Amino acid sequence: MKTTTSGIHHRVGSVSSVELLVTKRAPRGAYVKATTELDPFQHPLMGARIELLLALLWRNGFVRASALPALALMLASAVGRTPLRLLESLQRQRRSARADELRDPVIVIGHWRSGTTHLHNLIATNPRFGIISPLAAGMPDELLTLATWFKTWFERALPEDRHVDRVAVNPDSPQEDEIPLANMTPLSLFHAFYFPREFRAQFDRGVVWEGVPDNERRRWSDAHRDLIAKIALHQGRDQILLKNPVYTARIRELKGIWPNVRFVFIHRDPFEVYASTVRYTRAMLTMLALQRWEHIDIEDFVLKTYTRLHDSYLDQRRCLDPGQLIEISFSELQRDPLGTVAKIHEDLSLDGWASTEPRLRTYVESIAGYQKNELTYPQADIDRVNHAWRDAIERWNYPVPIG
Repeated sequence: MKTTTSGIHHRVGSVSSVELLVTKRAPRGAYVKATTELDPFQHPLMGARIELLLALLWRNGFVRASALPALALMLASAVGRTPLRLLESLQRQRRSARADELRDPVIVIGHWRSGTTHLHNLIATNPRFGIISPLAAGMPDELLTLATWFKTWFERALPEDRHVDRVAVNPDSPQEDEIPLANMTPLSLFHAFYFPREFRAQFDRGVVWEGVPDNERRRWSDAHRDLIAKIALHQGRDQILLKNPVYTARIRELKGIWPNVRFVFIHRDPFEVYASTVRYTRAMLTMLALQRWEHIDIEDFVLKTYTRLHDSYLDQRRCLDPGQLIEISFSELQRDPLGTVAKIHEDLSLDGWASTEPRLRTYVESIAGYQKNELTYPQADIDRVNHAWRDAIERWNYPVPIG
């Protein structure tokens, strides 16, 4: 079912809307035709600002011919929503929410497919936290207007699960802030998936800010603070819980914005992470790319990105003070979710554990029947990961599987 209003996509920005199942493993660098093609009504750029769309086209070149109808709808949506965006700006000023009145956020970080979503959902059972809702993720510039006016209608159109791993999606499912920021600023990981002609350069720019001038960094910081302030205003919370794997490489910048920020870093068996991330990256490109991407060696990209992300994390975590960071493993979270989340609250001095514990128990019971996607480990991949990620394997004491 495709339900639209002024071109706004019906799955309103939930990360689930840009993920799908790709079950067959392809040769290195090969193009994979997935079961779902590019659908403009599900594309996150349907919520982008007009000036951002034009800037992305100017920087990245034009799109492939088959994506032209999608691009036309994105541009029309952006133009049609501009008056609402201006109205919301005025409404926001009248209601006034200032970032300097907020408590510094708590942020879940870790490499993609390391269990960050599961951890995010568990911590979000704390009722004191505000979160990035699916509506906020899809329509950050219209959250107080269009998204609020048609809240019930939009929420009915949410998908049942994330498809890629069967994690359930509902109106209160916390989302990453990377998708709304990708519609507000020119610095985002997702721009690499939208415009993959220069995939690695786009990734480096959006994640580690390689070659990004100071004025663009400041504009991103302003947009980040503005988004958090709007979420706090909309939900009536003074502290926001975030989850974003990109922030694993951006600790220093975030501490500059939020001096008392606290991080929860999660790591997972590297062999599982590799298999899942390759699959995930191919799925994202299949559904999001407005340009051709057959030239991308996904396996090589995943191997190098993992090392670069963790090297950055290990370097930047040294700038944090005691009580600003806790590291956990996905295996301990699976084994004892209540105990692990309790430890996170204790180590980071988070408020609200008494009211969180019964909610957390209920949530854990509700997902007791969840089954992860099965992953395979060809011997060639085991050898490749064991060689490229040997430091991480030894650092966190993970066993090498048998192919």
